[in-house]
Amino acid sequence: MERLLREKVPVAEIARRLGRSRQTVYNWRKAKEANRERRQRASKLDAFKSYIESRLERFDLPATVLLQELCAQGYQGGITILREVVAAIKQRHVQRVVDRFETEPGRQAQVDWASCGTILHQGRRRRLSLLVVVLGYSRTIWARFVVSERRPVLMTLLEQAFRELGGVPRELLFDNLKQVVATVRSADHPARLQRSFAAFAEHWSFEVLACPPYWPRAKGKVERAVGYIETSFLEGREFTSLDDLNAQLVVWLSEVANVRIHGTTATRPIDRLEADRGAMLPIDGIRAYPAIEVTTRQADHDARLSFRGVSYSVDPTILGGRRGESVEVHLGADERLRFYHHGRLVGEHAMAPAGSPPQDDPEHARLRRLLRQPAPSRTPSSHQPHFEQRVEITPYFSFLRTSAPVVSARSLSVYEVAP
Repeated sequence: MERLLREKVPVAEIARRLGRSRQTVYNWRKAKEANRERRQRASKLDAFKSYIESRLERFDLPATVLLQELCAQGYQGGITILREVVAAIKQRHVQRVVDRFETEPGRQAQVDWASCGTILHQGRRRRLSLLVVVLGYSRTIWARFVVSERRPVLMTLLEQAFRELGGVPRELLFDNLKQVVATVRSADHPARLQRSFAAFAEHWSFEVLACPPYWPRAKGKVERAVGYIETSFLEGREFTSLDDLNAQLVVWLSEVANVRIHGTTATRPIDRLEADRGAMLPIDGIRAYPAIEVTTRQADHDARLSFRGVSYSVDPTILGGRRGESVEVHLGADERLRFYHHGRLVGEHAMAPAGSPPQDDPEHARLRRLLRQPAPSRTPSSHQPHFEQRVEITPYFSFLRTSAPVVSARSLSVYEVAP
């Protein structure tokens, strides 16, 4: 319609060619002219555009918040035009994030989780999650299925991805994952990383980029890869276990996903991977990061402690009958709990789901039984002393063995009474 109007084609002819009413063409032409006139007129926002740009460069502020700030500076316009300006600026920012490293090898990888239903794993039903890592330049996909999205699992998988991809990208882009970002950025403060993940990023020397909230296009590469795996690999797939599923995924990635002609680059990801590897940070000589969660619990008098709704036993010899001994709980990516008391390993258990019965180590139970047994009594001597007891008569009963009492005789006249 716009092209035909520029060519001065009559409205009736445009409506006939496009199968629209003439009024639709009139309305569309009127709206275009109004927008053109408004763009040519001076806007009330012209004096504030640099301020809006600077604020949106740092923070993802809504138009309502910006309106309050601008009104305090003397802005007298409405929110409608402000919303149009804010939307245009945000769109440019999103496009910059999307296209920033489009042709720069080794610069960026995008990382994201996807929930894929449930799976029967080690005898119980678990949530099945998919971690996907996509190299921004080559579009090479690395992915694994797991049954936990905890931070140690994420860090362990990222290390595995670094080693299998042949290097560490200089930047990793996340979508405000709670395992990575402690506080999302706002108008008052920038994004704050989880302390343990910040240490992990420093260990591997990569920078963490957190997408602004509600900007899904900023990580479009990994989102498309997630959808590609879900529809082209997982849909209709048959497997026997989690290990079998991941083994099939590795084969599919190497034989299908990373050797196909990519729709955007028009090249196979495997053909561009060497350029990514040459520009990524090297991994040679870098030790594995200790991906564990460390917390503290108090052991009770029965040498047990509670962790996430389950009671676990520890070595009872560390307590000495006391309650409240402090025990460090280390939770690793292998979902095993290790308990330390002053640096000494005093217990190890597989992590059980919340509500499970107490988890008791047989050795700990044996030690508790030993500690509960009373001390053996002394063996009595075989020799017993002989003695004789003599009973003496108490003087109180001595009158029983005396002679009869002496009775005196008196005359009856003594008892007579005078008339």
